[in-house]
Amino acid sequence: MRNHMYIKRRLLAFIALAILMMSLAGGAMAAALTGTVNADKVFFRMQPNTDSEFYARLGKGAKVALVTTKGDFYQVRYDGKLGYVMKKFVTVSKATLNKMEQATQAKSTSKYANTSSIKALGDPPKMLKMGARGVDVEKLQRALQLKRAYKGVVDGAFGNQTKEALLTYQRANGLKATGEADYNTIKKLFGKVSETSAANDPQMNGIKSISDIKVPNTTRKGSRGQHVKALQQALKLKGYYKAAIDSSYGDKTVEAVMAFQKRTGLQADGVAGNGTIRKLFGKDAANHTIKAERLNWFDAPNTIPKGAIFSVKDVSTGRVFTAKRWSGANHLDAEPLTSKDSSAIKAIFGGDWSWARRSILVKYNGHVYAASMNGMPHGTTTVDNNGFSGHFCVHFYNSKTHDTNRVDATHQNAVARAMNADW
Repeated sequence: MRNHMYIKRRLLAFIALAILMMSLAGGAMAAALTGTVNADKVFFRMQPNTDSEFYARLGKGAKVALVTTKGDFYQVRYDGKLGYVMKKFVTVSKATLNKMEQATQAKSTSKYANTSSIKALGDPPKMLKMGARGVDVEKLQRALQLKRAYKGVVDGAFGNQTKEALLTYQRANGLKATGEADYNTIKKLFGKVSETSAANDPQMNGIKSISDIKVPNTTRKGSRGQHVKALQQALKLKGYYKAAIDSSYGDKTVEAVMAFQKRTGLQADGVAGNGTIRKLFGKDAANHTIKAERLNWFDAPNTIPKGAIFSVKDVSTGRVFTAKRWSGANHLDAEPLTSKDSSAIKAIFGGDWSWARRSILVKYNGHVYAASMNGMPHGTTTVDNNGFSGHFCVHFYNSKTHDTNRVDATHQNAVARAMNADW
């Protein structure tokens, strides 16, 4: 009798536990996101690819619990197993897709995952394609999310889901459906581009070689128009200019010009002057020069600051050398930078040092100034091993000599002649 009661109590406890388990399982199933298989003999695979082995073939109407997305596949639970079914074989309601999107977005660690607008993403990404990774991909994915084209996680990995989102966006906006974040797609999505190549910049259409570009005039920072456009086209062909061609000589154009100048042995001043145009387009290409400017010395004595390195061109002979400003108050005191520069000075003055005045042009920071110089080493030396024992004097408009503290008429006449010259 006692054994019978014990068995009965154990049976009742087991039934109660079974009922509880069934209740919990029913609640879990009710909370699960589900999809319905829409074809017969659909593979329930072990991995998210069509070469993977499979657990089973599912029939039409089978219910699967959705876990997440993996490219072209849903990760699902079925019959106690975790596996993958191709998305095209599973029908999922819009409400379920929205819930999955919210759940997957919450897992993103990208700082851009919750960005409220495309503008807030900052600079647009560079052009991207399948396999790319990183911050640029994160920006692209979030922008596509904001346009309701991308339903995945902002994870910085350009896979099939990102490609499909791009195709969706491109088709909806009348763009060529490439599945890549190309020039036109980035511009449409972000309103601008940050980088282009010669192959995909629309401003390079028909430009295959330097000979296809009309030789531009010399330009500098702040210039705009067709001459800047031609410069940017040439620099892009050479691989120096990465930004979009916009016909505006800004910082990126300056950087590209300087890089080209350094690579070709020119003075890296960021100005597309006569020498730079010739290097880009050929030795006889340059068709424009930089006109001399008047520098009123006492209005702007630090236009060429102490320690600055600048170029000097003798107006009569065309010889060019490099010098460095040492000091000077009434005028500029300079020294040749190297022994080669000292030899150039001596040659300018007929093979000997001289106090005579010469009309010269001084090129610094993109500007050319009319000036006058003597060629006699005197006073302090700060540059070693340059073959010049001292410094020489450079006068500009209204500058004075140190000894007399007066404007020197001979220097000023030479400055006036230099105003008629160009670099």
